[in-house]
Amino acid sequence: MRRYSGVSDVRRGVRKLAKRIAAFCLAVCLCLGVIPGGAVLAAESDKGEHPYLIMVNRAANCVTVYEKDAGGEWTVPVKAFVCSCGRAGHETPLGSYKTSDYYTWRMMVDGSYGQYAVRFNRGIMFHSVPYYTKNAGNMEWEQYNLLGEAASLGCVRLTCADAKWIYDNCAPGTEVIVYDDAVNPGPLGKPEEVKLEAENPMKTWDPTDIDSKNPWNQVRPTLYLLGAAGTDEVLMLPIGASQHDIYNAIGLIDETGDVCGLGEYDISIFGRYDLNQQGIYSISVRGVGELGVRTEKNMTLYVV
Repeated sequence: MRRYSGVSDVRRGVRKLAKRIAAFCLAVCLCLGVIPGGAVLAAESDKGEHPYLIMVNRAANCVTVYEKDAGGEWTVPVKAFVCSCGRAGHETPLGSYKTSDYYTWRMMVDGSYGQYAVRFNRGIMFHSVPYYTKNAGNMEWEQYNLLGEAASLGCVRLTCADAKWIYDNCAPGTEVIVYDDAVNPGPLGKPEEVKLEAENPMKTWDPTDIDSKNPWNQVRPTLYLLGAAGTDEVLMLPIGASQHDIYNAIGLIDETGDVCGLGEYDISIFGRYDLNQQGIYSISVRGVGELGVRTEKNMTLYVV
């Protein structure tokens, strides 16, 4: 199981800052004879269980999603996304927040549109790279190339697939912590995405979007399991498996149907699993071929 103890330190620091801000705001409200709004009270009273914690490293422009360990602490990193936080003068606010409103398409303050927008702090949301119109084939491709850099007006921009993952898997009330650590992007590292060229006819489509009309699907590679590694949906690895064992178990076929050789593709496994402990785990497998286009598949991992 992958554990990362640094979350607790960051959370404690953010909690202290949030409490100071809350105390100051309450004092101001009392002085003015104003009762604080119900939205804050509703957030504080949210006691529902949520499977994920979202940590946004503003300085590194990287998002890491965590699950709880057996002791109930957020130490298990399961997903990592490259992002674009707010640029100078429009910095994404630091602090601890909760997700609230969810939109498949949402108009932004500059008139652009975001796919799979999830609000977590008033006007601040997770959402895709912006589109000129509410059309999946009309993306601002230059902004896509800025993923990994501060570029937004305060929101956290993601690829379409990553924004959709948060939209689909993180229920309202999911905690979001925005912090700064320029040295360490997160325990899973900072992913990279393909860069779009001006002459590419597919550049106005997000390469991660699985929309049936997306032309990137024509060059998207395919994951497959090698030899006795299992079926397409069930991966079997021995206890103590290494990265070498993973490459011997999972292969990639490119858009022409040719099998990619070792060194021609990257494989990553995300989820809550332990290669040193026999068990059955739900994982997500990501493959990236020579063209830089990624493919993902949910699988069941048997460690035997």
